[in-house]
Amino acid sequence: MAKSLVHKPGSNPAIQVVTHDIPSIHQTQDQVLVRFLAVPVDKIDLLVLDGRYPIKPRFSVQGHPVPGFEGCAVVVESASGDFAAGDRVIAREAGLGTWRTHAVLPADALLKLPRETPAVAAALMRYGSMVAWLLCEEVAAPLAEGDWVMLSAGAGCVAQFFVQLARRRGVRTAVVVRDRVDMAETTARLTALGASIVVSESQLARDKASVVPGKLVLALDSVFGGVGQAMLDSLAVGGRYVMVGMLGGGSSAISVGTEHLFRRQLSLTSFRSSEVLRRIGKARAESVYKTLAQLLLDGELKCPDVAVVDWAQAEGDDEGLELLANESIQTSRGDTVGTGKVVWLPSRQA
Repeated sequence: MAKSLVHKPGSNPAIQVVTHDIPSIHQTQDQVLVRFLAVPVDKIDLLVLDGRYPIKPRFSVQGHPVPGFEGCAVVVESASGDFAAGDRVIAREAGLGTWRTHAVLPADALLKLPRETPAVAAALMRYGSMVAWLLCEEVAAPLAEGDWVMLSAGAGCVAQFFVQLARRRGVRTAVVVRDRVDMAETTARLTALGASIVVSESQLARDKASVVPGKLVLALDSVFGGVGQAMLDSLAVGGRYVMVGMLGGGSSAISVGTEHLFRRQLSLTSFRSSEVLRRIGKARAESVYKTLAQLLLDGELKCPDVAVVDWAQAEGDDEGLELLANESIQTSRGDTVGTGKVVWLPSRQA
């Protein structure tokens, strides 16, 4: 039997478990039956659940949409010559409904990775390592060896992948994290990955540019608001500020004046991974995914620490799985410092 998490707005709980037969593929169509190994609960998924994201889930089970934009799966059966049983795949397109154990999906909606690619790391590719690569290689270019880049949300997956990629290029990174009691441990973990320095939000607000022992040429801000303001104010003449996200809330703001635009000649722009992927093209994007997978396999790129939740904890207990899933979603919505991204393991990897 298969299990799917479906979204029922207005119900309590809004995310419910449906147990159903494992779906079958049509041999006359380019379809692939997959079994999901690892699927994260991303911020974008929460926006979808709240009706605040333009792309909606494309697939339903028993008339109810299945959330989940990102995930790693193994091919069980394929009617497409491009895939075979045992292949490891990730979603090429958004809205495929990854929050389930099994799915029949169009072959052209999947991307094949090396079979040995770690499932959790693969599940974080689209909104983790790929975003970091785009920021490092497309948005940050032409950074030179020794340049300084500052990142907010420094304990998050994107930042952890970015500092590793930046270190490979000789780019120095100043990572900004929320104030926390385990600052020493967080600093040690991030510097081990490649961060040049780690500062708290309060330290940045107090010291601004002096926290960086060099010329800060780029600020990649995933928080906005007060943190973004401090990052903008810290940039050197001619520097660039890139708005990557709004973890500080959609109503937050930064103030831009003549000091920034005229005297210091700063530039400000926003980043959307979908737009950059569209610009570089499908072939280039696939090449990058495979490069990232190889870096993971070679140990040159390490997967961030995440909160893994195994659905096997509630095996045979739909109510238990429902509770587990909704608790994970609430954790992901929370503001507790140090809470890692939740990654579900819907099925056994063996």
